[in-house]
Amino acid sequence: MSDARFLALVLLGLSCHAPARVRPTAPAPSAAKPAAAATPPVSRFSRIEAELSALRGLPFTRSVPSSSQSRGEFRAWVHAELSRDLPAAKNEGLSHAYADLGLVPHGFDLTTTLEEALTTQVAAYYDPGSKAFRVVGAARGTAVDEIIVAHELTHALDDQHFDLETFDGGEGNRLGLSEDERTARQFVTEGEATFMMLAWRSASGEGVNRRLGPLGVAGVRMAVALLGAADPLELLAAARRGRSLAELSPEDRLELDQMTKLPPLVSMPLIEPYFKGAALVSEVWGRGGWDAVNDLYRHPPVSTEQILHPREKLFGRRDPPVLVRLPAARSALGEPPAATDVLGELGVRAYFKTWNLPSAEAAAAGWGGDRLWVWKREGEFLVLWATRWDSENDAKKFLAAYLDTLQPRFPEIGIERAGPDAWHLLRPEGDLLHCERRGRDVDVIVGARPEEIAELRAVLLAVERRAADD
Repeated sequence: MSDARFLALVLLGLSCHAPARVRPTAPAPSAAKPAAAATPPVSRFSRIEAELSALRGLPFTRSVPSSSQSRGEFRAWVHAELSRDLPAAKNEGLSHAYADLGLVPHGFDLTTTLEEALTTQVAAYYDPGSKAFRVVGAARGTAVDEIIVAHELTHALDDQHFDLETFDGGEGNRLGLSEDERTARQFVTEGEATFMMLAWRSASGEGVNRRLGPLGVAGVRMAVALLGAADPLELLAAARRGRSLAELSPEDRLELDQMTKLPPLVSMPLIEPYFKGAALVSEVWGRGGWDAVNDLYRHPPVSTEQILHPREKLFGRRDPPVLVRLPAARSALGEPPAATDVLGELGVRAYFKTWNLPSAEAAAAGWGGDRLWVWKREGEFLVLWATRWDSENDAKKFLAAYLDTLQPRFPEIGIERAGPDAWHLLRPEGDLLHCERRGRDVDVIVGARPEEIAELRAVLLAVERRAADD
């Protein structure tokens, strides 16, 4: 199989697990008649289990059951999962907040977008809730099926040893992990599964005799390093255009096309954990073998910043994120927010990617912590976004880059200075967008009436910003 062909299969097959906001926790609906897709033959399934166990150095404590779902069954299941994770008020609040902050177009609906992305892209998945492997829709072919089986069975193997449901925060996110922290953990799980999938493909021998020789190790680590250094959105676009991928079916090309059209806020957490996560796991494995990889589950990363800068922020002495809290929210604004979120460095990168800023990664580097809150007031939305940067210079770079994006966002509206290091503009909706820097802190207000700015600035000034290990 050519490298270009395999890359296309990876791009298609690696959308096989839910993004950070959707975690399978329950069996799929079973009322409908059996699906058309066929589950992998038991003998082939068992062989891949044995091969993964031999390569990973961990035994399967029990066989993994498998079954099929129709695309309609899977869509119903995804819809139910999203409804639990994103109830109507939270979905509405976050959808408006992301639009007002410029991460997605106005009219965007987070639940609908995630549901469509998942149900059109997922080929198979492992569900930690039911401990089962499921094939979705029609199989694409033996080669692709085995690649996906190897990826998903790695999840099953890890679940048997590290409890992936608890690792992700537990039922109802009882551990209270931020979305950025949950995304960071997804880099570990998806990264290892991708690394193992590539190692399995490059190894020789069958069953318990499967081995990855020195040349195979070098090849896998080199391939993973190249994928980790690449921009996954550019990889998707290149695969979509590539003449060497002409053998892809119309269905596969449609799926690839749909993926490239997703907002970076959605597509980056959906794709990057596979490639950059694989690069991370490869480096950890190279430093300390599987024991070091196992330690990522016992002491997981706590931010996407640590994932994106592992040598400086994760290995050795870890750099904890700044926890941003708004204790005055209820008294200052009259009611608790409809929704809150931590964008993290990956989310800030997604913002700058959305507006095609050439220096998106540099503008997001130096992230120390953030949190947004959104309130719905008489049908209108108010968004506060508080950030902390590693240094005052990092805060200045972020603010300068942010101001550069306002002109393409609001081409017919001038930006006015509102203080020594503050700017605002009057949006077409008739309310203000206000941004301001104070030392290492940069805050953004969207949707406020002019007479509210002074009070809201005071609210943001009262925000607690402290290191997670304080």
